[in-house]
Amino acid sequence: MLYAQDLAIGQRFPFGTYRMEEAEIIEFATRYDPLYIHIDPEAAAKGPFGGLIASGLHTMAVYQRLIAEAMWSKVAGIAGKRFEIDLQRPVRPGTVLTGEAEIESIAIRPERNDALMTIRAVVTDGSKPMLSLRLESLIHARPA
Repeated sequence: MLYAQDLAIGQRFPFGTYRMEEAEIIEFATRYDPLYIHIDPEAAAKGPFGGLIASGLHTMAVYQRLIAEAMWSKVAGIAGKRFEIDLQRPVRPGTVLTGEAEIESIAIRPERNDALMTIRAVVTDGSKPMLSLRLESLIHARPA
């Protein structure tokens, strides 16, 4: 496990890939964001995006899976504190998402044996950014 002292500003964690399938987009949105642009391909084709798109919440959930596999499976995290999110482009069925996270800052708090870490992350379709965000989270410092 990597603790705050093991990490460095500028350190990057490349993501794997995740393909957004139409059936999954519809299933997720039917349950959590039942707007026609996410659940009805025919109606969505006549809408503002010219077709079905994934819910932003679904895209965030995929980001979470990608970063969990790439970073949080290795870093001694405690909890997320704050997100700043920018949904830059609609995610369509068949889009393969990837990206990376980069550590922006780490502030160790010895009195609490933890640290505040800020990362910037981007989720892309392989070339264009689809979602970008800044996350502040608590992580463990190395046990005394």
